[in-house]
Amino acid sequence: MDNASELIVYKASAGSGKTFTLAVEYIKLLIQNPRAYRHILAVTFTNKATTEMKERILSQLYGIASGDKASDPYLQNIKERTGLSENEICERSARALSFLIHDYSFFRVETIDSFFQSVMRNLARELGLGANLEISLNNDEVLDKAVNTLIEKLDRSSLVLIWLVDFIKDKIANDKRWHVTKEIKSFARNIFNEIYVERGNGLREKLRDPSYITQYKKKLESLAAQKKDEMCSFADQFFGVLEANGIEPEQLKGGKNGIMSYFKKLKNGEYDDKVRNKTVENCLDNEQNWSTKTSALKEEIISLASEELIPLLRTCEEFRPVNNRIINSCILSLRYLNQLRLLTYIDEEVRELNTKENRFLLSDTTNLLYRLMKEGDSSFVFEKIGSNIRHVMIDEFQDTSRMQWNNFKLLLLEGLSQGTGSLVVGDVKQSIYRWRNGDWGILNSLNEKLGPYPIREEKLVVNRRSESNIIRFNNEFFAKACEWLNAGYQDEFGEDCQTLLSAYKELAQQSPKKEEKGYVRIQFLDKKEGKSYSEVTLDELGLSVEELVLRGVSLSDITILVRKNKNIPVIADYFSKHYPDYRIVSDEAFRLDASSAICLLVDVLRYLSDESDTIAKAQLAVSYQKEVCGNEIDWNTFLLDDTDKFLPAGFTNEQDTLRLMPLYELIEKLFSLFNLKAIEKQDAYFFAFLDAVLEFLQDNSSDLDTFIAYWDEKLCAKTIPSGELEGIRIYSIHKAKGLEFHTVLVPFCDWGLEGERHVTQLLWCGPCEAPFNALDLIPVSYSKGMAQSVYRSDYLNERLQLWVDNLNLLYVAFTRASKNLLVWSHDGEKNTISTLLYQALSVMTGEEELTVYTNGELCLSEVKKENNGMNRLLMSAEKQKVKMESFLHKVEFRQSNRSADFIRGENEKEKQEQYIQQGRLLHRLFSVIRTLEDVDSVLHRMQLEGVVNSIQTVDSIKKLVRKAVSYPRVKEWFSGDWELYNECSILQNIGGELQIRRPDRVMIKGEEVIVVDFKFGKKSPEYAAQVRNYMQLLKQMGYRQLKGYLWYVYKNELEEIKEY
Repeated sequence: MDNASELIVYKASAGSGKTFTLAVEYIKLLIQNPRAYRHILAVTFTNKATTEMKERILSQLYGIASGDKASDPYLQNIKERTGLSENEICERSARALSFLIHDYSFFRVETIDSFFQSVMRNLARELGLGANLEISLNNDEVLDKAVNTLIEKLDRSSLVLIWLVDFIKDKIANDKRWHVTKEIKSFARNIFNEIYVERGNGLREKLRDPSYITQYKKKLESLAAQKKDEMCSFADQFFGVLEANGIEPEQLKGGKNGIMSYFKKLKNGEYDDKVRNKTVENCLDNEQNWSTKTSALKEEIISLASEELIPLLRTCEEFRPVNNRIINSCILSLRYLNQLRLLTYIDEEVRELNTKENRFLLSDTTNLLYRLMKEGDSSFVFEKIGSNIRHVMIDEFQDTSRMQWNNFKLLLLEGLSQGTGSLVVGDVKQSIYRWRNGDWGILNSLNEKLGPYPIREEKLVVNRRSESNIIRFNNEFFAKACEWLNAGYQDEFGEDCQTLLSAYKELAQQSPKKEEKGYVRIQFLDKKEGKSYSEVTLDELGLSVEELVLRGVSLSDITILVRKNKNIPVIADYFSKHYPDYRIVSDEAFRLDASSAICLLVDVLRYLSDESDTIAKAQLAVSYQKEVCGNEIDWNTFLLDDTDKFLPAGFTNEQDTLRLMPLYELIEKLFSLFNLKAIEKQDAYFFAFLDAVLEFLQDNSSDLDTFIAYWDEKLCAKTIPSGELEGIRIYSIHKAKGLEFHTVLVPFCDWGLEGERHVTQLLWCGPCEAPFNALDLIPVSYSKGMAQSVYRSDYLNERLQLWVDNLNLLYVAFTRASKNLLVWSHDGEKNTISTLLYQALSVMTGEEELTVYTNGELCLSEVKKENNGMNRLLMSAEKQKVKMESFLHKVEFRQSNRSADFIRGENEKEKQEQYIQQGRLLHRLFSVIRTLEDVDSVLHRMQLEGVVNSIQTVDSIKKLVRKAVSYPRVKEWFSGDWELYNECSILQNIGGELQIRRPDRVMIKGEEVIVVDFKFGKKSPEYAAQVRNYMQLLKQMGYRQLKGYLWYVYKNELEEIKEY
């Protein structure tokens, strides 16, 4: 990426060095200009990827600067691209690294959520958002609260209640559960759906009319009833004609299974194309096919068929597809109308709650910024977020959503217009986050130009991750899989599926390795000998792991990948029972409720919240005796005997005191009372649990009942990181994306090609035909019935998207393997990945009956070489074992300086202390505010915190502020035009010891930097030395145009400090 107005699009298949390429491009810009990081925005999609990218850039800058041989590939690549000598590159690397470390806040490698969050904070005032805005990551929690609040508000006259009752009646009529709260909450998630947000303005406007949905519903129900009556009338005519002519339906050819069954199906409401079977075709073709050759009524039946029945059948077949399409469209459109009219009210309730609690949902940032840039002036937005961004790098671009792209596109065009280049990196084949609004079609559509600027496409085709046999297998297999899917599409539509073919056109990869290594085995299984398919799969998985270990593959080199998270505990339980020596390591398997010590703690809390709960007390005694004391005592003993004697004496004696303790301190106390450190291998759980308790207490009180409910609903399922434990790892395919493993095992490789069964997939469709288009957007449940409705195009598009989604999941799973790939699939399954596997492998091998496919020889584990390089930033930290301990300590309570230090002054020194306190208040105020408009909100916050104790004090402070900023230069400092750093820490190395320096206010505008220290007393020479020290430190950090000031606020004097 050079300083040229072009967008580079890297198409990077699995294992092709995407991170290396991004790091090289970033470092190259720093070599060309060591301060270029101030103008670069690099965006990734996960915190982990962000950390990896930052570490890669910093470590390679250090490696190049220090001459580390391991950084040679980066050095040579940059040398080739820049034409600079190695010495120049090394020198510039050192300078860039120094600048980065001293100016780290401008090192903008961040997640897309983090970027949009910072944008929203910069635009808070323009958007009418509060200064102390809380950004929430948890949509479900807010949504849950909003629905509960909405239901609590209902009264007898409420329209929402009437609609809710209608919804419940519909459920009961269809033999469904009447308790619908969970379903409403699930549907309510659609307020965050990008299609609903982006295209739903018209719908939301119509939903404001309470009668609109009712009228729409009546119109569709009436239309559907009319068309059903028409179809029933054809059946009635058929049976009426037979009766009038004295013929029984069973006397026709085929009897009950003949043409009579066709009209019976119409009578029963079956109108789809399946009813037009071979019998119907024969009856339409020739009247002779209506009667058997031996029927006594043959002539009458043939005559009747010719004169009345065939014309009736033809007319019926003209109407049936049309009416079936209309009826299906009505059914699909009506299904979610009850929930739909609740959606606006839930949306409003969420917004109201967020405003009330000064909260903003992170998921709303993209939407709000999109609207702002669409409806307003995008140049204004760039000015607010920092128009100094010149280069944009977007990683994992295939997962970008349509709204995110619209926002980034303007940012890219802004940079390109200033003569600088940007880049995006992605791979359509690894797009597996469409459920998070990711749209791989955006990457696929970036061809020749972005606006007036050229697009240059670069392909990364060398796979450095996998062995040659695995690369070759994946190349051939996915090519055949696409051919098979395309052939099915051709049979249906008579043309190629261009969307699918273009998604997989960049498929073939090359191997840099000369040796032919790598092993692939795919096995098709079914139930046998009284065992289900799942049981057979688990048995084969266990035997294969046993064989791998015996042959020389270490446990830590084996990774199991699954499509569904629910399979993880099933596999873990199986190995626990049948192969206890093989440790299973998985974040999902390390839930908090799997910890015996944490469960014991929760049992204590349950009992403390309700001392009458004897079962909870008995359960607590059982857990304590078993886990801590190592005693196995019968349950009946606990229930019949005095339970207190089985519990710690300290606990039974202090129960009343314990109930009054704050939650966090209570848990620490219980840890000691129950001697929980005696339970081994629980420390990681304790640390995670205490962190979760602290997080809970940020928004909740210490009420035990509330915390227990939170534990039961959510916290129990929280997982702790599995770290670097030795053992077989299990990941979901989604979580494994971006990782590589020595040996990959994929059991249950049989998920649906068109989504999972029994899982409702909701599509937001915009019907084009009346009367359905009276609503701009309609939620429709994905099903084959959509193919015979006004939603046919939506169905075909979604089916194609699902094909690509599920093929991509398979691609991600197969390309994680570096040495060995073992797969188990379901034999004979239709319309699943199993079918795809079988068909593609059959073409590859030429075998029609295939049970096992193998290719290559098994690769064994090798001794891992330790990194002995000289790069200090890549050296592994020495591991230290951490143990949980609890220490009793005497707590001395004293009044907070927030509420006391500023409001004292009741003795003979009252005036002097008030003067000092006022200075403190002003110092704090000037250190916090960005502009003068911030004064009111900051003073209000200080009142709430107890720092300011009266309205009189607030008024006097405001007067002092107005007087203080009357000085023209000072007023300009608070204009909002400066990039501001209030009381930011600067590390200074003095005699090998790091010390912290905090200037009151550092302001930056372009290249100009101003340092200000506020003073409220008499002048002193020390103050000037202090400011000079700050200026010297900033100069060492690379700033050149420096000015320093002492501001004596009470005297309203400015003293400019000159450098020596």
